[in-house]
This record gives sequence, C-alpha cells and structure tokens, in this order.
Amino acid sequence: MRCSLASLLFCAHHRSASAAAFALPLFAPRPLERIGVATADMSSSASSTAIFSTSRSASGADKISVAVIGGGIAGLSCARHLSRSDKFEPTVFDTGRLRPGGRCSSRMPGDEPKDPRASRGTVLGNIVIDHAAQILTVPVGAGYAKFAEQVEQWQERGIVRQFQAGSVCEILLDRKAKVDPSRTEGARGEPFFLRRLSQKQTRMYYGVNGMGSIPAAMAAPEMEGDKPLRIQQDVWVSPSNGVRYVGGPFQPGWKVTCNGRTLGTFDRLVIAHNGKCADRLMSRTPAKALHSLLRTNFSPTVPQWGGKRMTLNSIYSLTFAIKKDNSALSKALGEDVVAAFVRNHANLRFLTCQSRKHGGIATNRAEVWTILSSPKFASKYKAPQENIPIETAETVVGLLLQSLEESLNLTPGSLDADRLLDSKLQLWGAAVPINVWESSTKENMTASRNAGLELNGFLYDPENGVGAAGDWLMDPSIGGAWESGRRLAEWMMTSEEKDDKKQVKVGLPPHGAFHVSKAASKAGIGNVR
Repeated sequence: MRCSLASLLFCAHHRSASAAAFALPLFAPRPLERIGVATADMSSSASSTAIFSTSRSASGADKISVAVIGGGIAGLSCARHLSRSDKFEPTVFDTGRLRPGGRCSSRMPGDEPKDPRASRGTVLGNIVIDHAAQILTVPVGAGYAKFAEQVEQWQERGIVRQFQAGSVCEILLDRKAKVDPSRTEGARGEPFFLRRLSQKQTRMYYGVNGMGSIPAAMAAPEMEGDKPLRIQQDVWVSPSNGVRYVGGPFQPGWKVTCNGRTLGTFDRLVIAHNGKCADRLMSRTPAKALHSLLRTNFSPTVPQWGGKRMTLNSIYSLTFAIKKDNSALSKALGEDVVAAFVRNHANLRFLTCQSRKHGGIATNRAEVWTILSSPKFASKYKAPQENIPIETAETVVGLLLQSLEESLNLTPGSLDADRLLDSKLQLWGAAVPINVWESSTKENMTASRNAGLELNGFLYDPENGVGAAGDWLMDPSIGGAWESGRRLAEWMMTSEEKDDKKQVKVGLPPHGAFHVSKAASKAGIGNVR
C-alpha cells in the first residue's frame, strides 16, 4: 500500500494511512463519494462501524461469504473479482478512518485532521497529497497482461494519467562536472545532473485527483453488472482475537470481531495485509502453514539468499510547502520536473512535487513537495510510528531537508524548517517488502495446467478456508498487489466449481522460499522500473 512507489510504496502493508502511520500534522482521507465515486457503507465513520453479519444463513442467499481483512489494493482486487461471481459475497474490513486504499491513498482538500493539534499550517489542507505510493507502472512479464489491460481501462476512464515526457527523472552525481566556484560557493553538496527517463519501455502513471482515485475506482462499479463493494471502514479487527476458527476440516467457518462485538461469521477468510498484525491475527488459528509465512522481519536489507521470513523496510515521508516565488527547488530542477528518483544521496530515495501533479488553490503562492527517505535512514531514526516523539520528528525533518540541499547542491539554509509554510512528517514502519515468497510443487503445477491458472502469487489453505494475497507474494508494486488479489479470487472461484481442486493447497510451505526482490531492494520504495 506494500502500493509501487512505483507502484508503491504500495501497495503490501495495506492498512490505510490514518491507521498505518503517524503524521505530523495528520490529515485524514475524505469519503469516496466526495470525489465522485459511489460506494457502500462509507458515509461516515459512525455508520461505517455498524455491526452486521454476512454469513450465508444470515444473508438468506446461497452464497459463500468471504471476510477480506485489509482494504489495500490486494484486498480490493480479490473482493472485486470475487464479487463478479454469483457464488461469492465478499466483505472488506479496513482500518482506514474514512476510506480504503492502504498506501495507495491521498489526502484531499478539506479533510479534517485526526488530531487538530498536529497541524502547523493550512497550505497542505488545500491540496491533493499522495503521501505514499507516487507512481504506477506495469511490472515486466507476461504474468501482468491482465493488469496492463486494467491500467489501460483506468486511463481511458480518467482514473490515471501518464506522466508527461521528461517530467520524471533521476538525480545523479555529476562526477565529470567541472566545479564553477561562482556557482557552487557555499553549496552543501557536489554537482549533480538530471537524467530524463524515457517511458518507451516502462510507462509511468499517477492517479488523477490523487493515487487514492485507484482504490476508489476499484471499490465502485467498474464494469456492467458490478455493484459497489461491501466495505466497512474504521474497523479494527484486533490482532489478538479478531478472527476465530469455528469450522471443521474442509467445512470452514470464521468468526470476525471488533472490540469484542461480532461482525459476522464467514465461510472463507482472506488476509490481505501483513506485518506484525497479520502475524498475530493468525497465530491462534489452525492454519499453521499459512501463518508461518506471515511472520515478519523489519530491516532495510535482506540476505542475498532471500532470508527465512518476509522482510519489510521502513520509510519516512516528509511533505512540505515553500513559497513559489524564488523557489530554490524550482531553480535547481526547473519548472517541468514532477518526480525524481534520488540516486546521489544515501538518505533519500524519491522527490515529487504534489502541486505540479494535482494543482489546487494553494499552488498560486506555494509549491508542495514530498520527500521519501531511504530505508536505512528510516531504520536509523525509527520511532513508534503512531507516536513519533517531537524531538525525533524535529531531527528527522531537519536531516531530510539538509539531505535534499546536499543532493541538489543548494546553499545551506535554503530549506530550513523555519522557511516552510507548512509541513507533515509520516513514518511507514512496515513499508515495502524487499523479498517475495515463491512456491511450486508438482501438485500445484499439475493443477495449474489443468485449470489454466497460474498457481503462484497467493496462498490458499482449502482445509481451513483461508487465503492470503499481497505484493509480497508477487512483486513489490501496485501491479503485484492487484495481480495477487486477482489470482487468489480466480483460484477460489475455480476450486469451488471443481471437486478435484477443492483440496489443493497453493503456495504453502514447506515447498518454496523467499527470494530477494532486486528491484525493490535497489529502489528502496518498491519495484518502480
């Protein structure tokens, strides 16, 4: 959400920003209907926590009820594809205060902050801000053909837009540049140069009206016959006792609770988020093999052989506003650069101008930029993500601004904190998976050939009726999360229709291993190219 910052920071930890990370100040997402997208059960946080049951007996319909825990791209994809079957009735439970999306979500003008005391100013409250996932790409490979089709449809519908040619670049150290004393006197860093990225091989997109437009489109009807997804917002399914197995072997049943109150008893369960919460959520259930893969390490690096556990890094996101007149960043980068991968500074990985992407009433007098730190920097200054100490926040903000000055060879003090019109610091403690689980068995390969499906990229335990989806099972990107959710849904629908598939386990250990995602490890923010 684990959205990539090409497609994620996405898209695998799928808790929404208001629950997944702490921001100074913190602005909450606004309801989907306020950006012109129809949705269900999302009019307010008060109504969204209404308790209801969607078990087969309660609904009165002969459908298989499915509880999807996590409203990021993987969970929404799985639920949307299941909803197109006349056999399944999915319900998504998401911790986001106002809407789903996980890391693929946006702050919108007019959003009320969760804690009004956190606000330093008003500029950021008047512009669309993508705080995590910044770029959408289609991962390389034939396995993403359906996602490529989906992106084309989103583009046709005005959900996403391709970056203009030359507006995405890399900031690189210019080792060959001759130092001009008159130009660099007093500058913090070394000369740099911009490499404009071609989109002939890898097209890059952003969400129109914010990256949150993508999950909003997924939640609303996309095709003829679709209905709005059943989504319950601001629902905290407790990791300690939020799900309980109440079925028998190959007759599964799952009871889902929130704050001690029953949300429903479901025929199937889908885990579409990860990290410590997913680990704890499944730790007391009979699905031991699936649970073993949810155990998580938090580190900026992973062994070359892939490691024994899913490994997630951490990333700081700093959004700040500066005066548009005489902007030091515009002078250094020019007026046409919208996004840049930072390759010349150890503390930074990505820089983007929100006001150039999305416009807004604040852009007449201000520029709004977002910096994404390197995982190693975030690890060094890691703090409780929902309660960053003020001292730590001030240190991190100062160091990130100083690092940007050094990267762009700016005069010291050009970006001092007291020059900012407004700012917001956020920590993604469980940001991007840097290794992925890959599994293949003779049984899976035979079933895959017979069913015409790809049996990788998701987990499924038929005995206990539980599956898992996420970019950590495919590719650390929005595309990886979307495809994982789709594949899990396709398998659940296929296996339910064919008796010889009902007892086939997919993706579970001991057959398989974690492998390093070289693209995600190099970029630090997901597989973006």
